[in-house]
Amino acid sequence: MTTGAKQCSPVMASISPGGSGARSAYRRRGGGRARTLGVVIAVLSGVLAAGCGGAGEPAAEGRALTMWTFKKSHADALNKAAGQFKAATGITVTVEAITPDDVFVSKIQSAAQTGGLPDVLELHAGGEDLEIGASGLVQDLAADVGEEWKRRLLPTTRDAGLMTQQRIDLAANDSPFKSVKAGTLFSVPFTAGAFGIVYASKEKLRAAGLDADTPPKTWEDFLAALKATTAKDPARGGLSLGLKVSQTGLNWIYQPLAHSYLGRDRFQALFAKGAQQGFGSPDGIRTLDLYGRLTPYWMPGSTTLGIDEADIAFAQGKSAFNVGGTFTLAFLAQNGMSPDKVLTFPIPPSSEGAHKEISMSPLALTSLAVTSTTENRAAAVKWLDWVTSPTGAGVVAKNSLDLPATDLGGEAESLLGPDLAALQKHFTGPAESAYEAGDTTFFPSDYDQVKPGNLLTRLTPLGEVTAPQAGPELDKIMGAMWKSTK
Repeated sequence: MTTGAKQCSPVMASISPGGSGARSAYRRRGGGRARTLGVVIAVLSGVLAAGCGGAGEPAAEGRALTMWTFKKSHADALNKAAGQFKAATGITVTVEAITPDDVFVSKIQSAAQTGGLPDVLELHAGGEDLEIGASGLVQDLAADVGEEWKRRLLPTTRDAGLMTQQRIDLAANDSPFKSVKAGTLFSVPFTAGAFGIVYASKEKLRAAGLDADTPPKTWEDFLAALKATTAKDPARGGLSLGLKVSQTGLNWIYQPLAHSYLGRDRFQALFAKGAQQGFGSPDGIRTLDLYGRLTPYWMPGSTTLGIDEADIAFAQGKSAFNVGGTFTLAFLAQNGMSPDKVLTFPIPPSSEGAHKEISMSPLALTSLAVTSTTENRAAAVKWLDWVTSPTGAGVVAKNSLDLPATDLGGEAESLLGPDLAALQKHFTGPAESAYEAGDTTFFPSDYDQVKPGNLLTRLTPLGEVTAPQAGPELDKIMGAMWKSTK
């Protein structure tokens, strides 16, 4: 499918939201809540089938751009970056935040009908960008984003906005993905993040007699620190996590813990069809037992808290530790907790496991796309290029506290400051021990993370099942999914 500045392609059917389970969880917290994108695309389909209008009056000589985002913190940071961009290029960029998410979606709908789309959109990466791209609302950037541009991006984020043949093949027969040419690039990754990041209150660590500057090296050290903080303050010294969204425990703690304990191949075998080395095996039961050791240390009421609620509780001093993602730092700051008051580290590996180190491979969380109706394509591409350069990405990241998809390398601390640079360091480590939450190739095609998440909540904190009981139950859940998979 070709998406030039004046062209739109008709779409005949709606599609459902895409993206990995990890990205879906991100959409339910500081990065925005889950959206009913199938509805959006259905509306846009009717508009595009009827024909697309222009983008209104062209900006004078292409020297002015407009951009929409769904995050206010990004808009503020982007507008600051736009000042530097204008000084360098003479091009003005005005960024508008449209919140909350449902209002953002509605505005895209109405703008598509009236020809009032901006020049640039910030979208959720690896799903929303592809779906809106397949609808014809954003352009193909494949010819613009060369190898040098790609190399500046974190490797695991580079293809988030790329329509691959695999994505086309896995789409339903009536999906608009089927009309898109493989190799079409609908967006450039902008912000990135990883899950399974622990935040510890330095104040509570010191109160419990612990080192507030050195993170626990092992899972066992982490449990010992939890024991110390809960002993010091039983009501407010535990661990918070938004277990009302049960898959957070599965995705953000259990899976990276099991991956580091077993190594990639044995970890993936837990989910495999046939379950010969599944959760009921010695490997599976051992990892479930390690996870279950958290039971005495959860913050009271953890299963009733959503993701944002758990983060706010931590910011208010109601827990000593909190688990989230790299993006959680920005949310904590928005809720009054200064970044220099927390110690961050990935879910630590067990001392008895295969890997003694762990890093979290980043996912592209948001991306930037150029709309099909822009009158200023060259200027819009130049803006994308600059804002994903180390200089531009550093300005946005430092002011928003969201990490960029741009690899800042040795410049990270000077561009981001020590607190945010420390988070980006969690992206790097030995390849064999890196946990990649975005790799879902070993799951059934209809994988539903809520079902195993619910069972793990019964394991801990509820204590309704033991690890030997939970393992075979998880195998039954996975077996049913494999039975119905494509």
